[in-house]
Amino acid sequence: MVGRPVRERMVSAHSGEREPPRASPIDAPRAPVGAPRWKLTRKQWVGLPALALVPVLALFGVFGERSATITAATPSLGVRVTYPERFRYRQSERLEIAVTNRSTRVLDSVRVSLDTAYLARFEDVRVAPAPRTPYEVWLAPMAPGETRLVVVELTGKRYWRHAGSLGVAMGDERASFRISSLVFP
Repeated sequence: MVGRPVRERMVSAHSGEREPPRASPIDAPRAPVGAPRWKLTRKQWVGLPALALVPVLALFGVFGERSATITAATPSLGVRVTYPERFRYRQSERLEIAVTNRSTRVLDSVRVSLDTAYLARFEDVRVAPAPRTPYEVWLAPMAPGETRLVVVELTGKRYWRHAGSLGVAMGDERASFRISSLVFP
């Protein structure tokens, strides 16, 4: 018989006759009346805005890598230092020291000193040109107006802020710098 709905009948366990299923009442609690309310603890009220602030700060570049440049000059030397101000753990960055001969004579005893306490906070530290003594680079004779570059490759080893100093000296003239790098986790 095509087109007719099929009716099912349940067989009662007692009579053996088929009868329709019965709906049984459910003892469920009623839904509450009123608008739902947020119930948060004091720590949760402080924590939620703090969690929302992290992506906003990331959008504005607060957690990104950044380098800084500082300069100094003496009568015979011009020095420009570019160092990593912020970078991430296990990431490699460059510390560059550019030394320029500002005088009219050849300079033959220019020395660049790097702070060992600062560099010890990083791993895989490579210095070019190679230092003669631990973290002290002597630059070859520099003609007037010539610029030499000392490059230090640093890889973040320890978290947080690391501060140090470096100096460039020639005879009595000295240029000193304080640098600070933040390594993010």
